[in-house]
Amino acid sequence: MYLTQLFKHWTYQVFAPGTLLRRKYEAFKSLLAHDTIALELIADLEEMFYGKKLADKQRAVWMTKRLSQAVNTMAGQLVEMNPTKFMDLPEYFRKIDFYVRMAMELEQPEVGPPYILSLEEAASFPHLAGGKACNLGLAKTEGQVPTPPGFVITANAYNYFIDFNGLSEEIDRRLRQMVVGDRDLLARLTAEMQELIMAGEVPDEIARGIRFGVSEIIDGDDLIAVRSSALAEDGEISFAGQYASELNVQPNDVLESYKRVLSGKYCPRAVAYRISNGLTDSQTAMAVLVIPMVDAETAGVVYSRDPDCRGENAIGVYGVRGLGHELVDGSISPDKAVLTREDVPQIDSECSPDTGGLPSEETLVKLGRMALQLEKSFGEPQDIEWAEDVTGELFILQSRPLQSEREEAETAPPPLMVKPIMDGLERASTGAGCGEIYFASSGERIAKIPEGAVVVTNRLQPSLLTFISKMNGVIAGTGSRASHFASVARESGVPVVVGDLNMPLEAGQLVTVDGTGGAVYDGCVESIMTRARQGQRISQRVVEQYTKVAPLAVKLNLTDPQSEDFTPMGCKSLHDVVRFCHEKSVNEMFSVMDKRGRGMHAAKRLETSIPLVMYILDLGEGFFPNAGTGKTVSPQDIKCRPMWALWYGLSDKRVQWSDKLTHMDWEEFDKVSGGIFSFDSKLLASYGLISEDYLHLMIRFGYHFSVIDTICGPDPAANYINFRFKGGGAGFDQRLLRLEFIRLVLEGYGFTTETRGDMIDAKCARLNENDTRRLLVRLGYLMAMTRMMDMRMDSEEQVVAEVEKFLAEAEQRNDG
Repeated sequence: MYLTQLFKHWTYQVFAPGTLLRRKYEAFKSLLAHDTIALELIADLEEMFYGKKLADKQRAVWMTKRLSQAVNTMAGQLVEMNPTKFMDLPEYFRKIDFYVRMAMELEQPEVGPPYILSLEEAASFPHLAGGKACNLGLAKTEGQVPTPPGFVITANAYNYFIDFNGLSEEIDRRLRQMVVGDRDLLARLTAEMQELIMAGEVPDEIARGIRFGVSEIIDGDDLIAVRSSALAEDGEISFAGQYASELNVQPNDVLESYKRVLSGKYCPRAVAYRISNGLTDSQTAMAVLVIPMVDAETAGVVYSRDPDCRGENAIGVYGVRGLGHELVDGSISPDKAVLTREDVPQIDSECSPDTGGLPSEETLVKLGRMALQLEKSFGEPQDIEWAEDVTGELFILQSRPLQSEREEAETAPPPLMVKPIMDGLERASTGAGCGEIYFASSGERIAKIPEGAVVVTNRLQPSLLTFISKMNGVIAGTGSRASHFASVARESGVPVVVGDLNMPLEAGQLVTVDGTGGAVYDGCVESIMTRARQGQRISQRVVEQYTKVAPLAVKLNLTDPQSEDFTPMGCKSLHDVVRFCHEKSVNEMFSVMDKRGRGMHAAKRLETSIPLVMYILDLGEGFFPNAGTGKTVSPQDIKCRPMWALWYGLSDKRVQWSDKLTHMDWEEFDKVSGGIFSFDSKLLASYGLISEDYLHLMIRFGYHFSVIDTICGPDPAANYINFRFKGGGAGFDQRLLRLEFIRLVLEGYGFTTETRGDMIDAKCARLNENDTRRLLVRLGYLMAMTRMMDMRMDSEEQVVAEVEKFLAEAEQRNDG
């Protein structure tokens, strides 16, 4: 495949360089479109991986697959742009992608038998019988306490039911949309899943086993209870009250009751509870316990270690007349007895004022002894459900670990007593931080960020990443949660807010950045800092389920494009591949043409009053339709947004152009004999590639040249300006003074700059369309004003004065 790709590339390079330019641009456009998709997915996945957003793991799996597809496309398009340089990238991507898929692989449900287990068998197969049935089986076989007879319809039976009715894809499709915080969406999706299950048919092999099991445990038309026993239920995570049980069921209705219990797996509260505890759908497959109904005289629960009256040195027995379901669902208040934790428990009269609704003292003592017995058998305090029938026979119906008290505040935090100095900001990274304001307006100032600073920057540029460990917070004028910087900030716990910077912030001012609330406060506000430290209480399992995949999918390791590790081999995550592809693709477009303008044979000559020889090749929608089919175009024919913005500055009326001097490549002209080339020769001219929102311009002014590569469109994430300036006709020292002038001006506009010899590279990115357009206007004006400046530069003091003068004049003009 790659040999074919190489052959095509070389063929186009030799015989059809214009076609190669267009192919490279199309690949670039596709790469940037998928870059936006990938960064949005990374931002969403980070929220799930780090516990900021609770969603079903099926959603994370689905989004990770989409991320892999986007990154795969990006890698392929970069190879399309330059197969000789990036041929090995897809192989490194595939390796990372393989590990990501392994880390996100979900367990495949087991659909084979057994579908029915006796209660005694359930004790040995928790992965089939679920927590409730397994515990009841253990209470009977090991705890030696009385339980009703019963059987279990296994989790495998549930899986087979789903498979038999072809519901897997329908359920997975809804789980992919499942987000705990969206109550309306959760209610709609769970209702749809419950309807799917209720419309399903119980397979014959399961139905026969259920009917036979019912006939074995009851006589005649006795009633039965059909109870949930999901995997993970009644274990370390209780799922108390989350699932439905069916009581007083007629034997002939057992199959419908079975389906109702299965559908209860998808009631909103159960799904939210499961996700909040870091469990997948397959980890909570629904087994079902079937037992005879107990004709209860009294019923209730026992806590083998009850803290209510005597600390934890007591047994608490709670009970009501009749069935106990009204007690556990909280609809009535029970009577209570407190018993001592002795070999033969005794009623503590001081803590048991009213035992009228409870069974006899003899039965209470029996319950106390059973509670201690079950606690010893299970090795931890137990929460036990019991019932005494009308004949006085006592049954244990359920036993599960007693959940310890947790000090969690469910109420909303109190309102803040301070007002923000900035609010309504976009929250790119949550949390809070306090520090002194530091303005990082240039590459030089970024390198000097002090420890603990709150950095104020025009945009969330990747160059800030090197110094993120020093930051307590970031306030940016432009950017988003989908930026590379925001991604690393979330991982590092640095709050980031984005919005209008036209606020009275002063260097050294102490502020608090509230990344969760999207606000900035004067001073260090302890209540906000405390709130951030406490954060949202989430189960550790939520984060642990993604510990293997997070470093492979969303962690960003490639932060410095100048590093020797910034290679395909240096990519350790999908995020690294995204960063690598974006950086290298922009660099590829920056060097898309050589000095001879190869591939420009179909370009049109630009007719302009400026003494400049320029040819422009339209890559698609760069000219208005009425531009015609001739060999020339005028500036009025240009539709390309970045081109007319740059041209607006370049053709500013205040710029003085000589009527006697044609601006072309005099250095190239000096190399050949005079008279061989005309002044409008393509060999000596400037060149531009344009589309509706893209411009690549190589412009020659005498003995220096500039290259501008830019996208200016409605998507801020795709917008950037790369600018290079080199050369000149004056002495080297004078050229360096002009270079310093250009550097100071560009950094004043927020560009990041780098100089080498008499060349300067400047970059800015991720600004909105209007801001990008304004910078292009100023850049055009700068290029026009500096074309002969090196001839008159003679001191650093003159440079500073010229910079102040230029900035003042540039800001006076009307940008339209």
